[in-house]
Amino acid sequence: MTTRFTFFMGLIILSAGGRLQATEGPVASWTFGEKTALDSVGKITDTIEGNYKFLSEGVRGNCLRFDGFTTLVRRPSAKVPDLSRGFTLQGWVALAAYSWNWTPIIAQRDGETRGYSFGIDSTGHFGLQLAADFRWTKCMAAQVLRLKTWYHLAAVYDPAFGVRLFLDGQLVGSFPVEKRLSLAKDIDLYLGRNHEKMVPAHLVRDWAKFPSWWSLDGLLDEIKIHDRPLAEKEIQDSWAADKPSAAPNIPARRFPDVTKGPNRFGAYPTKLDYYEQWDALWQMAGEEDIVVKFDELPVQMVFWKGTRFSPCWVTENGKWMADQSLETGVWPEELRKRGGQGAVGCCEHMSDVECRFSHVRIVENTDARVVMHWRYAMVDAAYRFANYDEVAGRGQFGDEFYYVYPDGVTTRDVTGWWPERAHRVDQETIFLNEPGTRPEDNCELDAISLANLKGESKTYSWEKGYPKLDLESPIIQMVNLKSHFKPLIIVKPGSTIGTFNCEVRKEFSHFPWWNHWPVARVSSDGRYAMAPDQAAHSSLTWVTQPSGAFLYGMTDKSAVGLLPMAKAWIHPPAIKTTGKAFSSVGYAPDQRAYVLKRMEAGNELDLALAGSADSPIFNPAFVIQGWGEHEATLKIDDVKVPRGRTFRYGHRRTLAGTDLIVWIKITSDKPLRITVSTIP
Repeated sequence: MTTRFTFFMGLIILSAGGRLQATEGPVASWTFGEKTALDSVGKITDTIEGNYKFLSEGVRGNCLRFDGFTTLVRRPSAKVPDLSRGFTLQGWVALAAYSWNWTPIIAQRDGETRGYSFGIDSTGHFGLQLAADFRWTKCMAAQVLRLKTWYHLAAVYDPAFGVRLFLDGQLVGSFPVEKRLSLAKDIDLYLGRNHEKMVPAHLVRDWAKFPSWWSLDGLLDEIKIHDRPLAEKEIQDSWAADKPSAAPNIPARRFPDVTKGPNRFGAYPTKLDYYEQWDALWQMAGEEDIVVKFDELPVQMVFWKGTRFSPCWVTENGKWMADQSLETGVWPEELRKRGGQGAVGCCEHMSDVECRFSHVRIVENTDARVVMHWRYAMVDAAYRFANYDEVAGRGQFGDEFYYVYPDGVTTRDVTGWWPERAHRVDQETIFLNEPGTRPEDNCELDAISLANLKGESKTYSWEKGYPKLDLESPIIQMVNLKSHFKPLIIVKPGSTIGTFNCEVRKEFSHFPWWNHWPVARVSSDGRYAMAPDQAAHSSLTWVTQPSGAFLYGMTDKSAVGLLPMAKAWIHPPAIKTTGKAFSSVGYAPDQRAYVLKRMEAGNELDLALAGSADSPIFNPAFVIQGWGEHEATLKIDDVKVPRGRTFRYGHRRTLAGTDLIVWIKITSDKPLRITVSTIP
């Protein structure tokens, strides 16, 4: 039986409150004042489990900070006061984020058959849930608790009349409960965490449920239990006596600051901080995160454990753009065929909340380019593969190589180790929402601009719902984040770009909005965001390419302004070498580079690029295999170019020898002669 959002003030309740006034104090009272969970009434020091911290800025002295994941104060059942004649539960709470589902402040329960739980639900409503004659009953207040605000909450259970709820000393709900409470006296009393795993609320797919542990995400102080129903005046006096004079100490949660470090192009291992409680969960030695920095652009490329190491582009003002990995899944029809056994729902990197499989490494790190390798498993939220080869002992994995150049343009080369997806490559355009922000705070409603090789372009709005992307043969996509630099994606002709046309709830946002990824540590196949309290993500488009790599990056140009770059990659200028010392292997679009090979001794590579309007030269890169350890000089049309931001190079050392990687900052729709020579 559920009674929700109900408020009335019956004469019977009021008369009961007057009749039950008494002077007895609480039978348990936690003040957290001595760096322990000490019940000052019972003189009992209770166990605190998980990660926690005492803060001096409590309601009175110290308060206890729960981490939202592991914290629990446990009282053994034998030491729990007898509440059979009714009770009052009260305390001060300040939320840092809403719960993933119901989370107790005080609870002593056995499933939904015995006991009670006084707590807060996933949308900030507080209340008392209890087993009345072994039938679970929910009594909920209509008021929504704001984040980062101290509240005094109280729940009174009177066997004769039912439940009353108080918020800051005021009666906000009265609920008749006809049956008597079925207590769970043999169960330990918990503060701040459920007695068992629970499925998060607001699931995208009800048939894909994964229970998780979590705790209260916020602060508790002055927690009291009375073994009788208190009168309204007593509740008001308790609230008035303890009113805090300052706001709770709950800092804003911001995505990691990736602007620090040298102003030099390269990949930098680091340990990115998010917020203290979340950071404490990780068991990773060293510097597990990687930031790629650019010396001519105010943007960053980030591989962070908070996104399961999925690479993100971060704009000059801190807007984050991500991407979807390869993905498979097990849907209801297939699940029925399997008898409900095995993986359920989406199988992707997002499900790997502990980064058991997902990891990233630096392959190359030179002045000319950075190469990153991201590997992940396609598992469901319970770490099961959609298909697992028992004989070979392998599931489905993805390997992605990112070839990053100083101009902020990157190729994404994807290999999926699963036959049915050996050739097709998918991309999902995703932007992230920092805690405290909604999708509309991060992305314009005119969210996507497209352009094609003809130079035609069009911008599409989400203001009135999903747009139909009707531009003919688009190959350029720009995401109009609320920033100066904007993410770009360039695909090959024959690819398709379509709107992500599902799971939008117009009452919450113009865009899809979920918070099971990034950062979240609950197991979930998908959870709708109900408020901007958690880190979240939103999707805009799906891109499908028949095969091969994509181009990614950040730009301050328009979509049409990216045409020279797109043409140079899709239709690269022909290359011709002079002499016998080096030969051309050809253009490698997955690397966005020309590959050349030393054939015989010689100290000069002389080549011509046939630039034209249809095949322009745009910041070309060269991989010169077998170059050796020599330094290099550059001439363009016989004019010497000094090493610096226009001419960059670095050495790649392999077991087969040493290669030279060259990147040149130059654009032209005319032929160019390029000479790379060794320095004696």
